[in-house]
Amino acid sequence: QGHIHMHYHQVNDRHEIMTGVCHSIPEVLSDGRIRLHETWKWTSGDCSEGKSVIEEV
Repeated sequence: QGHIHMHYHQVNDRHEIMTGVCHSIPEVLSDGRIRLHETWKWTSGDCSEGKSVIEEV
């Protein structure tokens, strides 16, 4: 277990560079895959924020 704090850059479909910050908490599933519980915020554009769950396939 642990926490991941990151700053990121992303190029969107209009070829604009967007920036953001994210705090992720990893969870190891019973089959060994990883699931990330994320709280994120854009630091450019509309500065919106949200939560996501990303799971290894």
